[in-house]
Amino acid sequence: MTVTDYPHRPGAHCGSASLRNLSAHYGWGFDEPLCFGLGAGIGFGYHEAGPASRTIMGRTSWLESIFFETLAIPFAEGDGEGWGTAWEAVETRLADGTPVMLFADLYYLDYYGTDTHFGPHTLVCVGSDGEEVVLSDSEFDAIQRLPTERLRRAWGSEHGFVGPLSNRWLAVDGEQPAPDATVESAARQAIGRAADGMLGDDERGAWGTQGVAGIRRFARELPNWGELEDASWTARFAYQNVERRGTGGGAFRRLYADFLAQLGFLDDEYTERTRGIADDWSALGETLREGSETPSEDVFERAGEQAGAIADREEALFADLRDEI
Repeated sequence: MTVTDYPHRPGAHCGSASLRNLSAHYGWGFDEPLCFGLGAGIGFGYHEAGPASRTIMGRTSWLESIFFETLAIPFAEGDGEGWGTAWEAVETRLADGTPVMLFADLYYLDYYGTDTHFGPHTLVCVGSDGEEVVLSDSEFDAIQRLPTERLRRAWGSEHGFVGPLSNRWLAVDGEQPAPDATVESAARQAIGRAADGMLGDDERGAWGTQGVAGIRRFARELPNWGELEDASWTARFAYQNVERRGTGGGAFRRLYADFLAQLGFLDDEYTERTRGIADDWSALGETLREGSETPSEDVFERAGEQAGAIADREEALFADLRDEI
């Protein structure tokens, strides 16, 4: 059973690119920055666990489901069920021609060939024949095939960012429903939700210390990163989560700036401020990369100063955005 004519394309970020491909499949016409912004995807998390001693993440944990909620698109979601129950739900939807979003650990996705655990990584399952699954993974130009047993390991991995993955899936519920909300009304709602999350009013966060508070904690602790047993890897992984690993550059801020640029009700000032913050994140990423090669006290102190300045700029930006909408 395979979803026919699924419009797979690679993209900047796994979650927003998967949503963009689903949007093309259902005829909604949203590009990737719109999907990212309408899902209130911009965020920040700082956690003392993960593939390194400290993990940072520049997006929210709720991007994919909030996209559907904001647009009032009916969807079904499963989380925390055993493999058999969860996989049966997926196969039932595939049999009906419905693609299903999954959240997995890259380590077990053999086509990556990586020895680093990284998850949840978002992809879309578009087929299964029992022995293999067919996956739309936005990191690749072509559809991928994977043994079902390896998906089982990836989908329920013990090595998520802040805890085990839990066979989570998400799918549109119904026959190609159209969004009920207009882009402007949905965008206003999504910006408000993102601002609340960044400024500390949204308790839905699951990835450590959230929002501006998380950036400030990150800034305070950076000068001591040189004392970590895995200081070089922690700095390297943080650099990757700023500039690489599907962020679109600048810790997802460039992707969010491209979203804001499409909104006619906002002044261009907000786009430019967000792009400037993205540049600041890229500069911090370079300092972290330097720290990964030479983990000195001076480098991490400089990184802490950069992160503190970013926190100030982001607090002001999201406070202004919340007032504006």
